[in-house]
Amino acid sequence: MEEEGDVGKYIQMLSRQIKRRMDKSVSEYDITGKQGAILLYIYDESQKRNVYAKDIEVAFDMRRASVTGIIQLMEKNGLIKREENIQDARLKKLKLTSRAEEAREKLKREIVKVEQNLIEGISKEEIETFFTIMKKMSFNLSHNDNNFE
Repeated sequence: MEEEGDVGKYIQMLSRQIKRRMDKSVSEYDITGKQGAILLYIYDESQKRNVYAKDIEVAFDMRRASVTGIIQLMEKNGLIKREENIQDARLKKLKLTSRAEEAREKLKREIVKVEQNLIEGISKEEIETFFTIMKKMSFNLSHNDNNFE
C-alpha cells in the first residue's frame, strides 16, 4: 500500500507523463500541449463570447505572468492575435489566426486520443470517484493556505 505522503508524488508524476504525451502529440505544430489546450479553449469559448487573458488564468488556474508569456509566444508564432475591445482599450480579445484554425481539428483529435488513453480500463464510477477526490484535494489546498505560513 502506498504511503499518505506519496499522494503529491504520484500526482506530479502523472502530471509530467501527461505533459510529455501532450507535448509529443502536438509537436508537429511547434507548440506545447499547454498551448494546444489554450488554443482549443480560445476556440471553444470564442464561439459564445469574447475571450481575454483573464479567462485563461481562471480556466487553467495559472498566474497572470505565465499566461502573458504563453500568449506573447503564441502571438509571436502566429497562432493568436490580440484585438482591442471597443468598450475598454485595456482589454485585448484573443482570436485564433488562420494557422491555428488549420491545426485546431488535428489538435482536438490528438487531445481526445491522449484523454482516451489516460482513462483506458478505468470504469465510469472510478472516474467519478477520481474527480470527487481531486476536487476535495484542490479545495483543501486552496482553503488551507495558512497551514504553510
